[in-house]
Amino acid sequence: MRFLLKVLGWLLLGVVFSLAALLAIYWLVERPQKIAIEQQTLNVIDHVREDGTTPDKVIAALDRFADKTEAIKGDIVPAPLPAENAFAPYGEPADRWGLKHLVNRGYSVGYDDRLPSPRWSSYRVFPHQGGRLPRPPTFYVDERTQARVSTAEYTRSGYDRGHLAPNYAISVCYGAEAQKETFLLSNIVPQLHALNAGLWKDIEARIIHRYVERYGEVWVQVGPIYSQSPPRKMGRIPVPDAFWMVISEYEHQQNGIRAIAFLVPHEEKWRDRELTRYVVSIRKIESLTGLDFFPQLPVATQNQLELNPAPRAW
Repeated sequence: MRFLLKVLGWLLLGVVFSLAALLAIYWLVERPQKIAIEQQTLNVIDHVREDGTTPDKVIAALDRFADKTEAIKGDIVPAPLPAENAFAPYGEPADRWGLKHLVNRGYSVGYDDRLPSPRWSSYRVFPHQGGRLPRPPTFYVDERTQARVSTAEYTRSGYDRGHLAPNYAISVCYGAEAQKETFLLSNIVPQLHALNAGLWKDIEARIIHRYVERYGEVWVQVGPIYSQSPPRKMGRIPVPDAFWMVISEYEHQQNGIRAIAFLVPHEEKWRDRELTRYVVSIRKIESLTGLDFFPQLPVATQNQLELNPAPRAW
């Protein structure tokens, strides 16, 4: 036993000296080398915080540590305070189609009656009390649209009725009536079940739980991508080839905005711990959708925010 304790003591001492040496190297090297060291460290941390068994308090602590690294933080772009209570921080996405702008209690939608489908949905989430409200019993025709898509059009189609603005996040931030409005079919697109109930749901949960805890106020813009022309159809409803999400948060101490974009293929995907594989530039999303994000910002500021992808998933 004494020998074993001695061996363990030497191993612990070796780990301490190795960490000390790594920290010394970290503080001496230039920013690119710092980021490379952080990336390796975060690879290890990701396996711990994404393994499904790590306690929430440990995940929160690791998230806060990760936020302090350059590999996660990236560049904060100087920008004015976003408009108070707006669903998008610097204007809803601009488009070339003249979309119908549908404003609800907890989110807004850019709806294309010609497809017929929503092109985007925007919502803002913030610290909340949690809890879970009863799920509304059905989906609803949105009488504000010309298309008036009905829930029966999804029956036996092989696709879920996939929310853009999510039911849970809107319910905990805005209440039961706002939650009911997320079941308007103007907020719904065809989505494969494994993606809807798996990876996509995981990203939505990450935002409303982990991002809100870390950043406070968070803006989300989300929508489908139709890469084929004409798009594949489910009856008269187009089936997306992929889905995108642009997430923003304002850094008050640095008077600036930062954003991250995800591009997720429309595939049966239950889980994926490596979210960085889906990170793209916002400009990439613009090129695929024809939308213009943050239209109220000067072009130079948009370029700073949109041209380069975030270094790593937050």
